[in-house]
Amino acid sequence: MATYSTGLSASWDGTDFTEVFDLSVQLASGDRKDRASVASSTGWTDEAGTVTISAYGVSNMDSFQFGARKPLVLSGGGVSLTVNAVCTGVSATPQLNGVTRYTFTAKLLDT
Repeated sequence: MATYSTGLSASWDGTDFTEVFDLSVQLASGDRKDRASVASSTGWTDEAGTVTISAYGVSNMDSFQFGARKPLVLSGGGVSLTVNAVCTGVSATPQLNGVTRYTFTAKLLDT
């Protein structure tokens, strides 16, 4: 059954991102570090995952966030995650005769 992506929300250190229109979460994105030879073992990785948040608002979208380690809270569209993360990038993409789109990327530190 499909999950409607309504009510996307994200906050960084308790401050909400404004006008979120896209949210991408990739969990456990690194290679397995254990030495198990069977796929059924739990395994572990030091790459907990990454998050990309795209929004029309400028809240939390400044270069001073780069490298900062803060709590990240995501919800909506089938996603519910509270985790510590480090900001790996903030970008702005202006559109001709349109609105500027802001993108925030972070590396998850634990899940």
